Amino acid sequence: MSMRNLLKTGFRRIVGGAPSSPTPQRARGTKNATVIAVAAQKGGVGKTTTSVNVAAALARFHGQRVLLVDLDPQGHVNTALSEQIRVGGGALSDVLVGDEGLEVLDVVTPTHVENLDVTPFDAQLGTTENLLSTRIGKEFVLRDALEVTRTFYDVIVIDCPPNLGNLTLNGLVAADQVLIPCDPSPLAVSGVHSLVDAIRGVARLNPNIDVLGVLMTRVDGRNTTLNSAITAELATDFGDAVLPVTIGINSQIAKAQHAGVDIFGYAAASRGAQNYRALAEHIVTALAPTS
Repeated sequence: MSMRNLLKTGFRRIVGGAPSSPTPQRARGTKNATVIAVAAQKGGVGKTTTSVNVAAALARFHGQRVLLVDLDPQGHVNTALSEQIRVGGGALSDVLVGDEGLEVLDVVTPTHVENLDVTPFDAQLGTTENLLSTRIGKEFVLRDALEVTRTFYDVIVIDCPPNLGNLTLNGLVAADQVLIPCDPSPLAVSGVHSLVDAIRGVARLNPNIDVLGVLMTRVDGRNTTLNSAITAELATDFGDAVLPVTIGINSQIAKAQHAGVDIFGYAAASRGAQNYRALAEHIVTALAPTS
């Protein structure tokens, strides 16, 4: 027996006999979702609001089958859609640090919005952030757990935590596109620079990642001087990556969140709804295959 075979045989003996049977092949769907990570390094810029309402708009107005993955331990997706999320699903943390055979698809639950599914609030995601540090290939756990899941959806929106920890890293490695909300403040702009630098680093792990755009949020039409200065700074630094669509301050958005429904289910004619519907239109156009 060769030394290589002897070593392999000895290793099998040490770990308890012959290798286990391979995991059965899962049935796959017919789709190939575009995965959009919504990420920001500063809280309070409308990250979750954008995740929720973009996902809802794509499902409601574009016939897209959409999955909204709540990767943020704060669980604000659940708060924003509390009256629309149906009972069911499971813990995303079990997928990320539990049974390696689980797919994200195994823990999703539907909502009352047709074509929109979500992962439920998971209080253990905060602990998961640390546990991921011990995993070999920790950066690829979410990507691998979406391999089959993405064949059942047209779009998967990932609401990332407002930091550059292991959960956000997983969201970026799994993503095809990154949408970066930014409010008109110097701290938010600084956060965009940090995130773009991180995306450049992630590109070594995920060569297909791209920036869908920098989205100006919480824009107060009365502060024209500040808005113009911030917009000019972003345009200088990021060029046409700054989206032509902006999200204005609108009290109906906060009221919709308090009511636990997306903006279209709460105040479909509001300026907030119009802004997010325009953003969804832009995303669909930007992601459409070119001939």
